[in-house]
Amino acid sequence: MKMNFKVANDNGNSEQALIVNGDLYRQPNTYALPNKPSFEDNTEPHKLVDGLLEELQVDIQSDSMNFGGLYFIGRKAIKSKHVSHTMSVESETKYEHDLPMITTLGNLSAVAVQQAFKNKKEIPKEINLTVDMATALPVNQWTRENADKFAKKFTEGFHTVIVYIGHQKVKVSLNFEYVKVIPEGTPVLFTLIEDQEGNYRSDDLFEEFNWEYKKEVDGEYFQGKRIKHVDIGDGTTDTPLTVGWEYDRDFVNGISTGIGHSINKAIELFKEEVSSINVSRQQFIDYIKDTGHKYHDDTVRLLKQSMRSEVQTIFSHIQDEVKRASNEVDVLCVYGGGSIMMKDHLYPMLKKLCDRSELQAELLWVPEKYAPLMNVNGLNIFLKTVLPELKKKELA
Repeated sequence: MKMNFKVANDNGNSEQALIVNGDLYRQPNTYALPNKPSFEDNTEPHKLVDGLLEELQVDIQSDSMNFGGLYFIGRKAIKSKHVSHTMSVESETKYEHDLPMITTLGNLSAVAVQQAFKNKKEIPKEINLTVDMATALPVNQWTRENADKFAKKFTEGFHTVIVYIGHQKVKVSLNFEYVKVIPEGTPVLFTLIEDQEGNYRSDDLFEEFNWEYKKEVDGEYFQGKRIKHVDIGDGTTDTPLTVGWEYDRDFVNGISTGIGHSINKAIELFKEEVSSINVSRQQFIDYIKDTGHKYHDDTVRLLKQSMRSEVQTIFSHIQDEVKRASNEVDVLCVYGGGSIMMKDHLYPMLKKLCDRSELQAELLWVPEKYAPLMNVNGLNIFLKTVLPELKKKELA
């Protein structure tokens, strides 16, 4: 059967967030390399479709990857006995790494199977999937050349995925018709200013900002501002300066510091102080998120203890960037998954910086429920409003 997907893909170091035809899917951005599929029980395959993303095992063949074969993806990789692989927060570049290919191909194939079953009430033997996709690279990795190289891994490759559903298999052939790669941070402007219907955004994203500055603003307020972005991810913090809808090309940069560095240090302390068990970065993050887990309090404490250096590095970088911009900044906008844990430390420091008489900027700290999804939601708005015209123009 034939299917078409419109995909917004935020392929983060820690988590992959995908919006597929308007529906959000989130997976730990990791994979494992098993020698064979996991044990098959007698459960009928159609009963396994709903939980497919929780138990995702696929065989991927793609000429855009270093090697194909069997993979456990996302939560399945973390739960398995095999080593789960993530992006190195120290050195690896996203546009050259296999991980974004593996997780994107695997997750989209699984979603295709789920959608096919939902529509036809049966599991197909084969799916031909055509995809248009908007995605992004970290600002300090994005160039036109790198973006083109990354896009072509999808559009010029032949990709076949076998999805295992119990004892049944589905072959998914993926054709990426058009892929646009933009710098991370650009999509956030769409999320900040517009809602998913294209109107000015007006919801609780601005609640703390309005309380702090005694205002009643919506997305329109930020449309013409000089905004210094602070997108704190797992391995990088992107800090571009935007003026209206455009980047200031002298300030399109970032630093190789993020919450992942703090997590790596916290894991070492965890082994010394709490338990000698081997804990992956993804497992450590899960302990932090699960307030009922026996290791929750210890992991939160150790992460806060370990992040002081990263917080200071990010603050010093922002301080230097603001000076380099001659203090011509209207708003500091902080978001990204790493901003959630860093808020207690970093918010007071940045607020004090913004309040200085020579700067007089405002601080917009995006609330926790929106912070990790600013890029993917913006990519989805970009996908709906800008990408169709770009596709028409570039493919012509």
